[in-house]
Amino acid sequence: MKLTLNGVALRRIFEIWNVPIPHSEIILFALRGAVPIKKAKGWSSSLELQLITPDYQHLRCTLGLWNQKTDKVFAAQGSTVPHKDNVLKAAARKGPMKGRGTNQLEPGFYEDLHKGEHLQGKPMGHAALRQTGYRFYRRSHHAPPYTSSDQLYFGNPYDNLHSAWNMDGQVAGYRSSGCMVVAGLPFCPRLPDSKPNQGAWKVFHDLIYAVPQKQFPLLLLPATDVWDALSGKHSGTRLCYGSRGDSVVRLQKALRRKRAYSGRVDGNLGAAVYRAWNSAGLLPAGF
Repeated sequence: MKLTLNGVALRRIFEIWNVPIPHSEIILFALRGAVPIKKAKGWSSSLELQLITPDYQHLRCTLGLWNQKTDKVFAAQGSTVPHKDNVLKAAARKGPMKGRGTNQLEPGFYEDLHKGEHLQGKPMGHAALRQTGYRFYRRSHHAPPYTSSDQLYFGNPYDNLHSAWNMDGQVAGYRSSGCMVVAGLPFCPRLPDSKPNQGAWKVFHDLIYAVPQKQFPLLLLPATDVWDALSGKHSGTRLCYGSRGDSVVRLQKALRRKRAYSGRVDGNLGAAVYRAWNSAGLLPAGF
């Protein structure tokens, strides 16, 4: 299945998921389980993605940019899930350490990615986007994929958005224990003879560092859900962490009736509402 993305489609996605569109010049979007059909060299008016199931070994997600001023988009192959080896390593730990050290970011809307450095101060450190606030993520005690039965956490696991250290999306392997990564190789100023940024990471890096904007909002969603919504296969409104509005009010009231939520009915799908939604077993498939 193929998915076409442009400014119109992205506005529709934000509308369907009841997420107010930020006023930022550049907005990040990430689709878990889809890859660009063609490698982009910069901004374009539209792009096509191919849906594919993440296998936790290859780069099978899309990390994209939407410039609201020009209504142009860019997308790169990457991953929003940790590598399988790191998932298994964390699952093999014993006692209270079991599952720790590897995370999978929960779909949702996050507003706190800042320009900074991944592996700050270390030899392999390079310019990236740092996730600085609290977010929902899961840890697993088993082999991937992650499921809604895996333990849900809310905090800052210090995962970032950086280079995958893999130029070719067809080749297995990338560096992630929970960070989102973009295909390519990074320039590491503290490494002797480090080469300039390469691959899709170079384009992604250059586009975000070409603007004075320092903070970038991100909407992460399962690609199959986006395809269903845009194709009209399953019509109606949808929700994720960060959604706002009347649909969230209805969810809050439903959770109150189930005695899963006792907070305010304010139309804001924040941390307390998301925890209750998860505990009640009502999260959509893919979340």
